Amino acid sequence: MELTSSRQRRAVAAGISVACLLVTLLTRDPSGLLVVVAIVCICLDWRAGLVAVAATSLMSAAMLLSPLDVTASSSARFAAYVFGALAVWLVVKIFRTTSFYDRVYQGAGAGTAHTPGLGWSAYPDGRLRFLNRAALEYVGITAEEMREVMDADDFSWWRRFVHPDDAETSMTQWRHSLKTGEPMIAEKRLRRLDGSYRWFRDTGVASRDERGRIVGWYGHTEDIDDRRKAEAALRKSERELRLLVDTVPTMIWLMTPAGLPYYFNKRFVDWAGIDPAQEEPRGTRRFASHVELFHPDDKAGVKAVFQKSFARGEPLQHKGRLCRKDGEYRWIDSRFEPLRDEDGTILRWYGVNFDIDDEVRAQESLRLADERLARALRAASLSELSVSIAHELNQPLQAVVANAGAFQRWLNADPPNFNHASRVAQKIIRNADAAAQVISRIRTLFSKAESEPQAVDLNAVIGEVCDLLGDRLASANVELDLHLDPDLPATVADHVQMEQVVLNLVRNGIEAMQDVDIDVRSLRIVSRHRNDGTVEVEVRDRGNGLSNPDRIFDAFYTTKPDGMGMGLAICRSIVEAHRGRIWAENVETGGASIAFSLPVRTGDSTKTLPRQQASE
Repeated sequence: MELTSSRQRRAVAAGISVACLLVTLLTRDPSGLLVVVAIVCICLDWRAGLVAVAATSLMSAAMLLSPLDVTASSSARFAAYVFGALAVWLVVKIFRTTSFYDRVYQGAGAGTAHTPGLGWSAYPDGRLRFLNRAALEYVGITAEEMREVMDADDFSWWRRFVHPDDAETSMTQWRHSLKTGEPMIAEKRLRRLDGSYRWFRDTGVASRDERGRIVGWYGHTEDIDDRRKAEAALRKSERELRLLVDTVPTMIWLMTPAGLPYYFNKRFVDWAGIDPAQEEPRGTRRFASHVELFHPDDKAGVKAVFQKSFARGEPLQHKGRLCRKDGEYRWIDSRFEPLRDEDGTILRWYGVNFDIDDEVRAQESLRLADERLARALRAASLSELSVSIAHELNQPLQAVVANAGAFQRWLNADPPNFNHASRVAQKIIRNADAAAQVISRIRTLFSKAESEPQAVDLNAVIGEVCDLLGDRLASANVELDLHLDPDLPATVADHVQMEQVVLNLVRNGIEAMQDVDIDVRSLRIVSRHRNDGTVEVEVRDRGNGLSNPDRIFDAFYTTKPDGMGMGLAICRSIVEAHRGRIWAENVETGGASIAFSLPVRTGDSTKTLPRQQASE
C-alpha cells in the first residue's frame, strides 16, 4: 500500500500506537510504550514527545509496582518486545521515505517554491537528493517518480534528462567534481516535458562540515537558451559584418582617438602586405610605421596633415602615393572620419583608402593627349594660316611684278612716257603697302602680347576684305552684293582677328560656288544692327548648301578634298572669345548662310579683350 498523504501516514501511525497500548496492557510489559513515544515524536513534535515520555513513564511505574501485576510468561514478554520492535521499524520506514517529500514537495514554504531557476541537491556520492518544484515542472515528473530517481544508486537518470550529445561531456565534468571536490560549471541541453531541449548553465558547489568533509552538493541550473541564441545571432552578425568589411572593394582601417592604427581589413592586409600576426597589441602600433608606406616625397606632408587632423578632431581627405606589397607606389585617396559619443568625445577613427592610381594615370594620359591635340591644332592652324597668308601675299606681289614690268616698258619707250610711268609707280607703291599690311597683320596675330582693344567698324573691315579679295572674286566670276547698314555702331574688338573672320567667310563663300553656273554666282554680304544690342554680319552664297551645318565649326571637319577643316573652327574661337556667337544654315532658295554677331561695346566697357592666339 502506498501512503501518498500525511493524513494516511498519521492514521496508520495512530493505529500502530493504539495496538501497542493494547499489547502493553495485555502483557503488562511497558516496552510497548516506546513505540507510542516514537510515534508521538514523529507525528507531532519533540515537545509532545516529552509529554508522552512522562506519561508512559508513569504508566510503566504503575504497571511494574501494581500488586495486581501478574507476571506474564516469558513468551508473552518476548512477543511483546518483537511486536514493539516491528512497530518501531514500520513507523521509521513510513516516515523516513515519505516525510522528506511531504516537507519539500507538499509542505514547502514560499521561499523554496519561488526559488528562481532549477534548483537541486545531491548526496556526497553524487546521487540526486532533491529537485525544486520548477525543476520537476520543467522535466515533467511527479514527486513519486522523483522518489524512484532518488532511490537509484546509479546515474541512469542522467541520460533521461540531458541531451545525448551533451551527456558524456557533462557526466565527465560531474564525476571530476565528485572526485576532486571542485565546483562544477557546465552548459548542457536539458529535455523539457514536451520533448524539446533548451540550453542551461549548471552550477554545483560542495557543502562541507567543520572537518572539511563533503556532506552534500547544491546546485542551480539557469536557463541560458535565449542568451545563447542571441549570442549565436550576434556572432553570425559579426561574421557577416566582418565578411562585408573584408570583401568591400575598399581598404578600411580603424584607429584610436590618438590616431594609432589597430585594425586593417583583409583587402588592406592583402594590398599592403601587412602581417596581422606580427602587429603590436591593440592600439599601440605607432603611426610612424605606417607613414613609412608613403612615398619618400610625401612622408613629411602626410605626417603633418594627419597629426593636425587628429589633434583638431577634424575629418580629413588626402591624396598621396602608398607602397604596395610588390614595392610599387600607387596613388591613394585617404579619407578619415571620427566617431563621437553623445558628449562629442572621439571614440575611434574610421579610415578608408581608395586606389585611384589608374584614374590618376588616365587623367595624366588625357592631359598629355590634350597637349598633343593642342600641338596638332597649332600645326593645323599654322598650315591653314600659311595657305591664307600665301594667298593674301600672292595678290599684291603679282600686282607689283606686273606693274614693275609696265613701269619698265613706259620708261624704255621712245620717247619715254613719264606720265604713265608715274601712275604705274603709284600702283606699285599701293601694292607694296598692301603686302606690308598683310605682314603687319601676321606679326600682330603671332605676337605674344595682348592686343589693345579698339573700336572696330565692321563695315570698314568688310570693305578691306572685299578689296583684298577683289581679284579672287573677279577670277571666280562671283558677283558681290553688299548690303551694309550705314548706321552700324562700332564695337570693341581686335581689328586683325575680325578681318581674319570675314576673310575666311568670304573665301569659303567663293569656294562654295565653284561647281555652280556662272550666271547664278552671287555673294551677298549684309551687316545689320539688332535690337538685342548686337551687330550682325551675314555672308550668303548661292552654292550647293551645307551637308551638316551643325558640324562645320568642328575642328578637322571639312567637305573639301584639299581642306583641313580648321578655318571655321578658328572663326568660332575668335567670335566666342569676343563674347559673340556664330552659326550656319541652309537657305531655302539655294546656297548657305554663315553669320556671326558681336555685342555692341564702347572702349570704356572693356579694358582687356580676350585674344585668340594662332594656336587656335
